[in-house]
Amino acid sequence: MKNDFRLRYPLWNMAFILVLGVMAIGLNSRFVDVTKTENSLTINAQAFDGAIVFGSLLLYLVLITIYLSQLKAYNAKNPDSKISPFAIRPPEYMEEDEGMTFITRKAVQKVYTFFTWALPTLALILLFFPLPRLYIIWGILAVSFGQYFIYYLEIRKHFKEETE
Repeated sequence: MKNDFRLRYPLWNMAFILVLGVMAIGLNSRFVDVTKTENSLTINAQAFDGAIVFGSLLLYLVLITIYLSQLKAYNAKNPDSKISPFAIRPPEYMEEDEGMTFITRKAVQKVYTFFTWALPTLALILLFFPLPRLYIIWGILAVSFGQYFIYYLEIRKHFKEETE
């Protein structure tokens, strides 16, 4: 169970969130000019901002490719518990038996507690401080990252106990 793809799934999501955070720097720069017409969308950026956007987009595509290949390999090895990349139910829910159901429930409860505090706190910060749009995006990404980080730590803790 230690090499289960579902254990590493939150790590993939955290990597995607980090790349999106870097991409937001380039897309939200004051040197980026977005021109929208009826039939097209043109983005003009200075060299550094363009390099950030291009590099992070390229990294994102590489990560997606690796992720989908690992997902395909997992599905080939586990035809009974295939994971769809477009499923509505997150693959983090591991409920094969009562023990896994308990571990999943405990991790999800910690994430829910995090959201109970993080979302209102983020909303208050954004209401009372005139922050730039980039910080708002980073705040949302930070909450998303925190969700996967908390879930991963809780699941990992139980898998470490299982291997000892």
